[in-house]
Amino acid sequence: MSNNNYQASTYNLRKAEWEGIPIDKWEPILWKQWKVKVSAKDEFVKLEREYLRIKYSVTQANLALSLDRVKVKLKLTNGKTIALQGTFPCKSGDIGKNNSSNKQYTISLGFAANDVGLKAAVAKARQLDLLLMTLQFQWTPELLGKQAQKLILNRDETPVKTIGELIEDYQQEFWKTHEKNRQGIKTWESHYLRHLKKLPQDIPLTQDALESTLKNTKPLSNSRFYLAWQLRKFCQFCEFDGGKTIDSYATPLPQPSLRKIPTDEEVVKGFSTIGEALSSHASKEVTQPKQWQWLYGMLATYGLRPHELFAIDLQAFTDANNKFHLVYLTPSLTEGTKTGERNCGIPPLYPHWIELFDLKNVKLPSSGGSLSNKTALIHIKFRNIGIGFKPYDLRHAFAIRGHRLQVPIKTMADYMGHTVQEHTKTYQRWMSEDTNLQIYQEVVIHRNGTSKEALKERIKELEAENLSLKAENESLKGILINHRLGELLNGE
Repeated sequence: MSNNNYQASTYNLRKAEWEGIPIDKWEPILWKQWKVKVSAKDEFVKLEREYLRIKYSVTQANLALSLDRVKVKLKLTNGKTIALQGTFPCKSGDIGKNNSSNKQYTISLGFAANDVGLKAAVAKARQLDLLLMTLQFQWTPELLGKQAQKLILNRDETPVKTIGELIEDYQQEFWKTHEKNRQGIKTWESHYLRHLKKLPQDIPLTQDALESTLKNTKPLSNSRFYLAWQLRKFCQFCEFDGGKTIDSYATPLPQPSLRKIPTDEEVVKGFSTIGEALSSHASKEVTQPKQWQWLYGMLATYGLRPHELFAIDLQAFTDANNKFHLVYLTPSLTEGTKTGERNCGIPPLYPHWIELFDLKNVKLPSSGGSLSNKTALIHIKFRNIGIGFKPYDLRHAFAIRGHRLQVPIKTMADYMGHTVQEHTKTYQRWMSEDTNLQIYQEVVIHRNGTSKEALKERIKELEAENLSLKAENESLKGILINHRLGELLNGE
């Protein structure tokens, strides 16, 4: 799914505002005037105007139904579907107000929020109203909905599954479309299970379970956004209608905070810092300062992902014939990861860092455990030392360094194991104003020889040349005058 389609499908248009007016407070009849100054090609504006147009159409349809004394009305539920609303005989197990045998229900039959769905909803409203008037109305499986049908069928046959059991079923469905390797396991645990385990595990899936879980997350946060996104997918798998509850807590994706990317000077200083910090530790046998400095130097020099340190072909790296100090990765060493995207050796953008960080003298930390634990330990070590940036920030600095050195984007993408699109999208975000200015100075001004100092020297040269030309001009004028005087005297 493309990024635009993904954003459109998760966009909660009912929270839109314009000039301080929420969209649900806007007069639907004026739907063409909504964000009139904004381009109609804007995808979100198109969605919002269509929502207002259908909302106005629903209002007009309900007015026509009222004139015909039809008691079943239309209701625009979430901007995507049109439901029916009215007072009906109570469902089995339900009781109306004051022990009444009737109760107001909203019936969702999946009518799309468009002109076709509107006509179908009006026809169904008239049909149900006729059944109510003739006392022939009954709760059919169609009216009860899929989840209600499932509960009725299971009531006397099998117990309803708990959320934990449903998650196990969901996991089995996940493995049908994902390879069961380290990367697949990491995807399941970090993008799916991480959010689903916030649900209560020992009860059936209910609206209350969804609401209590969403309430425990902070509004306008990444955790709220991704939890709502995953719960929506989980409910679709379980055929559970939780959309309304999830939408009521939905939040837009927060913008990522700007990273502090270390400069080259800060990277070199960090190499010394990590050695000094670990050397002063009480247990030098455990901390291994030289090993951690080597690890740091490789991350900084080659822009590696932390887990890729354990996929380096060390024999090829230290081979005497490796004159350009290329690093090659072996994906099998990390049980299938993004290292497989590399199709070339990775060169050092600063070859002198090989000697500065003593990288050919390999000292990989001998920490045990799984690859995930080793990678986590790197992040923990950076944080505990207080070095001022994260392991991945060294990778971001490598990417920006490539731009400063005018390495073509396609080539840098190959070095970093990216597609060109991913590389551009990810790393342009971290290009600060100072970095962009520095690149401009190095690429444009210095390349063309028009730095401030060069301009001053050139101006001096031009001024001297101008004075010389003036003097030569005066001299030529004198010669010309003398020549003409001579001609006049000879003529006499």
